[in-house]
Amino acid sequence: MANRRLNTTNTSAKRKAKTPRSRVKKAPETEEFDRFGILLEEAQKFCEGVGLHKDLIGEILKTDSDWAFILKVDALLESAAKEILRHGLRFKILNRVIQNETLDEFVDSLPMAGRTSLLKLLDAACLPSEELACVETIRKVRNAYAHNIKFADVSLIELVKQRKDKSQLIKHLSAIETYDEANLIASYEKDPMFLRFCIIDSTMRFLFYAYHMAVKHGARKTRI
Repeated sequence: MANRRLNTTNTSAKRKAKTPRSRVKKAPETEEFDRFGILLEEAQKFCEGVGLHKDLIGEILKTDSDWAFILKVDALLESAAKEILRHGLRFKILNRVIQNETLDEFVDSLPMAGRTSLLKLLDAACLPSEELACVETIRKVRNAYAHNIKFADVSLIELVKQRKDKSQLIKHLSAIETYDEANLIASYEKDPMFLRFCIIDSTMRFLFYAYHMAVKHGARKTRI
């Protein structure tokens, strides 16, 4: 089975992220489920921390259509991106954390992609490029679905196959290090849930960062 990529950075949240990744390489197959379990648990903490259903990830995975699946994943990723930036834009004066509605409105007004966007600010915050590429790719697919009603009943892999940037979409939606594109597409066609699982896995990694970089700190302040 193809290996998932490993991202490492210097923040404490990202150092912690090594744990589930390293187990995949060194431990028996049962540890793969432990890795998934860790990511799922952290993703659930993010969802609860921002007022969403704890089981939202599972609900999204079982969504009836790929159209609705992608729109829901994209909305969840946008929410996570904004949480990271809201936390990052707080500043401290004389031990007081300053955050106001103006900053929140500024973050909410930013588009996902472009020269002045959520993704540009996340890139400046040194989030891993592979995670950002996945978020950007999901937004592209979301736009393709949202801007053409004819695609509402088209499967995700069929939509991807129709696009000129098919190879880039496959690369970032799958986040698999080495693969044969034709064989991988055939696998997705045979088992559509395989592609959904890859996307959910990448989504949970991003939520892992969002929880430890933003939501977790906010929860601590609330308890205090």
